Amino acid sequence: MRPIRLSIDFLIIGTVAGALFLGLRAHQTALAERSAVESTRASIAQIEAEIGIRATLGNAPLNEFGHPEAVQQAWFDDCAPCNALASECAPWIECASPFEFGRDHPRDPTFRGGRGAMFWYNPMKGIVRARVPETASDEAARVLYAEVNGTAWE
Repeated sequence: MRPIRLSIDFLIIGTVAGALFLGLRAHQTALAERSAVESTRASIAQIEAEIGIRATLGNAPLNEFGHPEAVQQAWFDDCAPCNALASECAPWIECASPFEFGRDHPRDPTFRGGRGAMFWYNPMKGIVRARVPETASDEAARVLYAEVNGTAWE
């Protein structure tokens, strides 16, 4: 009878330890994602602030809308803002094409198969948006995009 009781005790202890491990792992993953979202939001704010400074001081060529024609990584010295949700090999920033000037958001808000830059910039409106990784569902990607950019993708 004693070996059966010992086996049950080990089974219970193993199950509880496994559940605790999985719970801790899920919590760490959630914290890492939260940190990446906050870091990316701070990067958007940093880029937009630099755009505003350059537009006000005229330190960059401005378009007819009063915004810099492009955002230069060199503006940030050695510490260019980064999208913590993107891979490091992704292009840094993509300027909207003229047919996208009326848009507030990129046509594709995600990095699909390595396509798409970390950030999207509309020089007509002076808007910067961060792209998000492709997720299991389009709805999850839209929710993450809204959380990172503070506005829903349309």
